[in-house]
Amino acid sequence: MCVTNRVTPQRVADVLLAAGASPAMVDNPDEVHAFSLISKAVYVNTGLHQSQVAALERIASTPTPVILDPVGFGATSYRNEAISDFLSSVKRLTVIKGNANEICGLAGYQGKGQGVDSDASTAIAIEPAKTLANTHECVVGISGDTDIVVSADGKKAIKVVGDVPMMAQITGTGCSLGALVAASVGANIDETPEGQNESSSAFYGALAAHSMFTAAAVRASARTDVRGPGGLSIALMDELAQLAGDPVAVMEAVELHECAV
Repeated sequence: MCVTNRVTPQRVADVLLAAGASPAMVDNPDEVHAFSLISKAVYVNTGLHQSQVAALERIASTPTPVILDPVGFGATSYRNEAISDFLSSVKRLTVIKGNANEICGLAGYQGKGQGVDSDASTAIAIEPAKTLANTHECVVGISGDTDIVVSADGKKAIKVVGDVPMMAQITGTGCSLGALVAASVGANIDETPEGQNESSSAFYGALAAHSMFTAAAVRASARTDVRGPGGLSIALMDELAQLAGDPVAVMEAVELHECAV
């Protein structure tokens, strides 16, 4: 289930469908909690329009894994307070996914950016991500020039190499990635044997989503029919559909490197 902003819901839903997931876009405060109970994961993207703010209060207590995308943290005091309040009240926070600026700000470090955009390299957000992971006992994903996924204990960080700068010219790529993380993590946790630690499942689910999305972007940007962001936007969806269920093709398009932590 996706509780997302009002700018990108169709793109988010299209990306999930292309990747083989089953999206539900819900932000009505009167049904979000009930809907979360029949979902494998809840993706919360803090657009903070009025109905969503009320929905966050209802969804914080869900027993379903929550993936938080703290969109625009650091832009305004209102946004900072609303996101921090949700972070302190959510029952089952499983992943935080954000750009370097958002991750730095959320952890109390100085970021560099404006609104949902970030000028910062993801490398500077590794330490802040470890802080968040240790504080909230959750996986942290950093998206940007090179995506990085940090384990819930802060002891492991994997870098996904495959930068496509033109992706910054397409609205909703970060939102779509966050939703894909939720789908992948939800599926992984759902298949975790009872009694086993789900944080490992969440980590590898998040890493799989970051890898798949990056691979799709790399493959799409290499196509001869892509001449700009419009073509890349369409090709990205096509490549996600081609990569669904094909981890070998994903790993042929990206490189994974362990970071020093």
